[in-house]
Amino acid sequence: MNKNNNLDEMQEQELLKIEHNGCWLAFWGLLIAMIVQSFAYGNMDFKTLAGEWTMFMALALYLAFACARRGIWDRNLAMNTKTNLITSAIAGIAMCLFNAFMIFKNYHKPVGTIAAAVIVALITFVVCFVVLSIMMKETKKRKAAIEAEPEDANEM
Repeated sequence: MNKNNNLDEMQEQELLKIEHNGCWLAFWGLLIAMIVQSFAYGNMDFKTLAGEWTMFMALALYLAFACARRGIWDRNLAMNTKTNLITSAIAGIAMCLFNAFMIFKNYHKPVGTIAAAVIVALITFVVCFVVLSIMMKETKKRKAAIEAEPEDANEM
């Protein structure tokens, strides 16, 4: 523990809760801000969202890799293929709806809009499923390695 820590254990736990809530507020706030800007401004280039997107991705990658490195998957979701399929399907559907709205708003061609949105949905589904499956495999491997370490090695 840090020798310069002026907090007792209860204060330390409260600070961790505050930091946890702040992290998730930033994560979801950035995502919502990008979605709102996309709908509000419609036809915009990447430069408009570059700052928000960069911070959002940095936060998302940090959270994903930090958790995987420590063998942690999720507090509520099981680490299995079914969860990966459901999560990937939700991401695909969300991207399908978002892209259908954005494409139709700018081009007004229903058949082309649906085709493009379905293609984006399928690509999103496949990429998400592959990435989640790889992360799940690595997290399981890391969790097994952490559980196999002797207890007294952590005390050094």
